Amino acid sequence: MSLPDDSARNSGPWRRVREFVDSLAGRLLGLTALAVIAGEIFVFAPALAGFHEGWLRERMNLAQIAALALEVSLEDETVTQPLEYDLINSGVQRVAIQREGERILLLEAPNAPNDEDLVVYDYMQASGWQRFRWAVDTFFAPPGRVLRVLARPRFESGEFVEIVLSEAPLKYAVSRFAERFARVSMLILLAAGTLIYLTLSAAFVRPMSDLTEAIERFRDKPEDVSIAFPRSQRSDEIGRAQRAAADMAEQVRNALRQNERLAALGAAVARIGHDLRNMLSTAQLVADRLAQSEDPTVRQLAPRLERTIDRAAGLAASTLKYGRADEDPPVLQKVDVAEAAEEAAAESLIGFAGVEYKVDIERGLACIADPDHLHRILGNLIRNAAQAMKEHTRRDKELVLRAVRSEGRCEIDVIDHGPGVRENLRGRLFEPWVSAAPEAGGSGLGLAIARELTRSMGGELELTRTGAEGTTFRITLPAG
Repeated sequence: MSLPDDSARNSGPWRRVREFVDSLAGRLLGLTALAVIAGEIFVFAPALAGFHEGWLRERMNLAQIAALALEVSLEDETVTQPLEYDLINSGVQRVAIQREGERILLLEAPNAPNDEDLVVYDYMQASGWQRFRWAVDTFFAPPGRVLRVLARPRFESGEFVEIVLSEAPLKYAVSRFAERFARVSMLILLAAGTLIYLTLSAAFVRPMSDLTEAIERFRDKPEDVSIAFPRSQRSDEIGRAQRAAADMAEQVRNALRQNERLAALGAAVARIGHDLRNMLSTAQLVADRLAQSEDPTVRQLAPRLERTIDRAAGLAASTLKYGRADEDPPVLQKVDVAEAAEEAAAESLIGFAGVEYKVDIERGLACIADPDHLHRILGNLIRNAAQAMKEHTRRDKELVLRAVRSEGRCEIDVIDHGPGVRENLRGRLFEPWVSAAPEAGGSGLGLAIARELTRSMGGELELTRTGAEGTTFRITLPAG
């Protein structure tokens, strides 16, 4: 019979067999089969050894009964005829007993073998393993072997009882017992193994198979809401995995919906991009005319207006890129933190009357960042802080920008004295479309973009403090 080639094994029934063998159910079946075989061995071995010893001890008991019969016979020192017949008929060829150092021969059949031709079984000194080995040896022993069995007396005093017998009847009896016992015990173990397999399959394998199938279908079609993950009230790892997978699927679907909305935003920005660029071009022309004004105040403000227009154009382009997920990689360089904070605060606080700022940063402190990215991040945080303080009733409306160097990192804090972030928003503040001030027209993209820009530079943006006394956002970047 030839084995199937690789193409045959990868298709049809052989493929299904291979998939079953590699599956959790197949491995459980294999382990169950091994458990049944091991159980059969552990049950069969002591039973066989016990039967082997019991058969021999039965002949030993007959021998001791013969010794007792001899003691009650005062005139005859031989075994009674019926008892002698039973012993010889059962294969016993010699019976002897040892008392007080004297060996008394009770029975000896004609043509009894010599002692040097005998295989000795000494049950007075045999271990459990040795007794099992004797039982196994009986199966494989050559025909014609004769045994000499020694054991302690059971019915009387004495040093030991000895019998010499042919192994052939013992071998036949052991073979019959092994056949019957193996058949019955195997049926019992198979029934128990089948029950255990079905129970474990229903309790563990089937739920895991259903969960795996749902995960695979979800992987192929995550947007399909008809794909439901099994949920149960189980408290074990399977129940936890089911609930975690269901929660994960819901989170992925929410993320997909958010991405769809971001894609729609990108498409909308692309549609209005042309018009926006025209508007900004017109504003640029106005700024150029203002730069030529004779009024010194106007000429002083014109460069700042030009920078604001340029950054507005850059912001529009960046928003388009964010919607399309193709943000340009940052151009990292050493940036003076105090200058960057001063410029971002002066520009971002235009239009927030009453809001003052303080830059508490040591001159010369530098970080490794993209200047435009850092400006956008700081500007977003400053405007959010100013908006929060503008609508707050507190008189203290000072915004503080503080930075320190710590363990090779530059930590920039933007601190306000606003009302703090609402409790229900703190865990989702950096998610797209989640705005801390929707009443002020916030889109919910600013913090999401700011965190993404920070991480692109190898840093992190996080909310470190919020409450009735104000809010602190921290930008962490590599120190320069």
